[in-house]
Amino acid sequence: MRCWVLVLIAATGVCLGAEAQPPAVREEVIVTATAAPVAFEAVARHVVVLTREQITHLPVQSVPELLRFALGVDVRARGPFGSQTDYSLRGAAFGQTLVLIDGVRLNDAQSGHHNGDLPVPLDDIERVEVMLGAGSSLHGADALGGTINIITRSDVSGWEARVSTGQHGLVKAGGSGVIGHGSGTLRLSTAVERSDGFTFARDFRHVVARASAQIGRNTSVSMAHLDKEFGAAGFYGPAPSREWTSQTLVTSTHEARLGARWEGVAQTFYRTHGDRFLYDVRQPGQFENEHRTHAAGASIKAHYRWAPGHRLSLGTEVGGDWLDSTNLGARRVGRGSVFAELQQPVGRVLFYPAIRVDAYTRYGSAWSPSLGVAAMATRHLKWRASVGRAFRAPTFTELFYTDPNHHASGDLEPEAAWAAEAGVDYLTAERWVTSLTLFARRERNVIDWVRASTAERWRTTNIRRVATDGLEVGFSGPLGGSGHLGAQYSWLRTAAHDLALLSKYALDYAPHTVAVWGSAEVGAGIVAGPRIEYKRRTDGQRYWLADARISRRFGRLGLFVEASNVLDTDYREVAGVAMPGRWVRAGIELR
Repeated sequence: MRCWVLVLIAATGVCLGAEAQPPAVREEVIVTATAAPVAFEAVARHVVVLTREQITHLPVQSVPELLRFALGVDVRARGPFGSQTDYSLRGAAFGQTLVLIDGVRLNDAQSGHHNGDLPVPLDDIERVEVMLGAGSSLHGADALGGTINIITRSDVSGWEARVSTGQHGLVKAGGSGVIGHGSGTLRLSTAVERSDGFTFARDFRHVVARASAQIGRNTSVSMAHLDKEFGAAGFYGPAPSREWTSQTLVTSTHEARLGARWEGVAQTFYRTHGDRFLYDVRQPGQFENEHRTHAAGASIKAHYRWAPGHRLSLGTEVGGDWLDSTNLGARRVGRGSVFAELQQPVGRVLFYPAIRVDAYTRYGSAWSPSLGVAAMATRHLKWRASVGRAFRAPTFTELFYTDPNHHASGDLEPEAAWAAEAGVDYLTAERWVTSLTLFARRERNVIDWVRASTAERWRTTNIRRVATDGLEVGFSGPLGGSGHLGAQYSWLRTAAHDLALLSKYALDYAPHTVAVWGSAEVGAGIVAGPRIEYKRRTDGQRYWLADARISRRFGRLGLFVEASNVLDTDYREVAGVAMPGRWVRAGIELR
């Protein structure tokens, strides 16, 4: 880690010595990778942004499919269309990635496998921001590998609808629209999808709906609900399992200006998640678990600006999680935090020192400092570097779960990690971005399921030390009109030197990932959007995946044909769980 601190200092020195030059003129993109939204050029971290325009033209039907286009994100699906999906950022385990919706944490205290239960239709997403690297100084627990923040749409007019069908009995329908105008609007959206399944006991049914209201200029409220039922054969054992999950999220946000220099944001939320799991449908009542998790919280952030580019952000959060479970029992945990972040320009270099302290009723306290540096070395070239500490508390499943294949230990310590990165972005006035990032993460007390042999049950333990190093290279930009082009490569290396047992998650990652994707008009108004990806995993798998979409608009009416896994590749993203072969669907859109 010392060498990474030297890289940070060296990069800062180069930037301080550079002559002041204005950045290249380009369309401004605002991201929320700091305590207050800032322009993309001012961010000191590696941030990937997936926009509404890309969602429209790329071969995606769910958030997991969309995140496959993000550099540094390894999507680990147990089924298609988001039935159950884990996200790994920079090789971190699924529980070490923090998922947010409009800044509200979605991570579930029962199990990290539920963090992909997103109660928001794809039509309702404005953009997705992926911030890679430690994020606990801003968001608290779980952000060791990074954060995924889903920003919802706030359109004040318009409507759209779509219906599609495909192989394996697939039927999908959804739509969204806005009622009202001006500062009093109600946005409604919904989506329904079902399939007979591509193989035995892998059928699914998903229903999601969301309502969001703008009340005046400064207040918004939203309510969203997700309901899923799916065959889970092979997910956690060889039996034909079945699972039912649901998620409800209610939020409110109020923004206010307090004089000429102060502004504040107050946010509250309530979330409840239900999970019913039947290990073997042939033996109902045996090894059947039901869990209900509740989470609630409130936060206040205040931003003080005394000069252009100068900002001090202060905030506090309180909240708690409680669980009622037939397997895990009744569990409770409360938490509170305070944090501060400074945006301080020195010459033409921006510094972002930050500190956050979290206190838990069960696990004690954790401190999360960080420092980020960003500067435009030339009109087009941005240097950036950061270092920070992150942590994660164990889930209730890791502490208390028991079944024929697993036995949890109630004596686990929270995880902690130091992470550092240094990188460079080349930005053009035409919105092309080329990035190169080197990063390292050093973890202690990593929570994992381990066993000495395949004849034993998995049990949870703290792995003393885990080290990860990596490289990310990518470029993306517009091709004119509504077209885009992108290419990316990531390399990872993870080692657990003190581990002599079989590991379930800590050493399961993709050392090499290459992807190329794009969308462009190919003639006669037809827009084509292909994607090709190569992955090499630590379990020995090496495979190519290809997806494609072709669409054509006729005024308000649009037609599209999509295919996933065009090459009909036999692969698994989670050990023992087969993924679908080639899957073709077609549909109609109205806007």
